[in-house]
Amino acid sequence: MYNDWVSFNRLLLDIQALFPRETFDIVIYAIDDCSDTLAQPLALNGPIAAVNIVRLSMNVGHQRAIAVGLVLAAERPSADWIAVMDADGEDRPEDLRTLVTMAADAPDKVFVALRKKRSEGVSFKLFYWLYVRAFKMLTGKSIRFGNFSVLPRRYAVRLAHNGNVWNHFAATLVQAKMPLEAIPTIRGTRYAGRSSMNFVSLVTHGLGAMSVFSEAIFVRIILMSGLLLGASLIGSLTVIAMRLFTFVTVPGWATSVLGFAALLSVQAIVTPILMAFMLLNNRSALQIVPKDTVLNLVESVIPIYEREAAEVPEQR
Repeated sequence: MYNDWVSFNRLLLDIQALFPRETFDIVIYAIDDCSDTLAQPLALNGPIAAVNIVRLSMNVGHQRAIAVGLVLAAERPSADWIAVMDADGEDRPEDLRTLVTMAADAPDKVFVALRKKRSEGVSFKLFYWLYVRAFKMLTGKSIRFGNFSVLPRRYAVRLAHNGNVWNHFAATLVQAKMPLEAIPTIRGTRYAGRSSMNFVSLVTHGLGAMSVFSEAIFVRIILMSGLLLGASLIGSLTVIAMRLFTFVTVPGWATSVLGFAALLSVQAIVTPILMAFMLLNNRSALQIVPKDTVLNLVESVIPIYEREAAEVPEQR
C-alpha cells in the first residue's frame, strides 16, 4: 500500500462485514511502502483481531513489500492461512472469502485468483496478452494469475526462505512447485484514487517474473542461438556454392548477405557465452533470503487496532 489510506479503511470494513466473527480471527499486516502520510487508529469489531501498519524505511516496490509481509505473517505460529492481496479494492473481499472457504476444505493447496474478467483498458490487455505468450515461450511455464492468493502457513514459511520472492511472488509459487489451484475471479475497481503503476513498472514486473526462471530461459536462448547459427552458416554456404559451383549469376548483394550472416553467427556464439558467465556468477553468490533481511527494511510496526481481550470469542 502506498498513499491510499481511504481505500485501505474501506477494505477493512468490507472484510469485517463478510467474515463471521464466530469462525475467524483475522490479523492484518498492511505494508506501507514509505507513504507520505500516516494511518489513523481505527474503531473496528467482529472478526478482525488486529491491524498492524508495517512502515518500510524506503520504497521497495510491491513485490518486495509482499516478501516483507510474508515473513512477518509466517512468524505467527497460530496462523492457519495467509492471504496476499492489494489494499485498494482491485482484489475483492468477496473473492477473498471464496479463496479462504476453499482453502479450509483443501488445506494442502495454494489457492490463487485467476482473472476471468479484467477492468483495465485495451492497451493493458494487449500488452498482458503479449507478456503471457512471451513468458510461455521463454520459460515453458504458464502464469495467468497475480499476487491475490491464500496459502497455508507452512508454504509461507517455505517462501520466506526463497530469494526469488524478492522479484516476483506469483512466479515463485510456480518455480517452487506449490500445489496451485486457480479460482476464477473478477478484478474489482479501486475504492478511491488512481493506481501508481505505470508502463515502466509493468514491464519491470514482467521481467521480474522471467528472472525467476533465468536458467530455463538460458537453455532456450542456447537452443535459439544454435538455430540462428545454423541458419547463418547454411545461408553463407549457399551463397558461396552458387558463386563457385554454378553458373548462376550471384547478385551484388551476396557480399551483404555474407556479412550479415557472419554478424549473426558472432552474436549467436557470444550471447550464450556472456549469459553463461552471468548465470554462473549469480549462482556462486549467496542468495539473499527474505527472512534474514526483512528487519533491515522495516522502520516500524505500528498497531492501529487490537481487539480487547473481552471481545475475543471463547470458541473459534
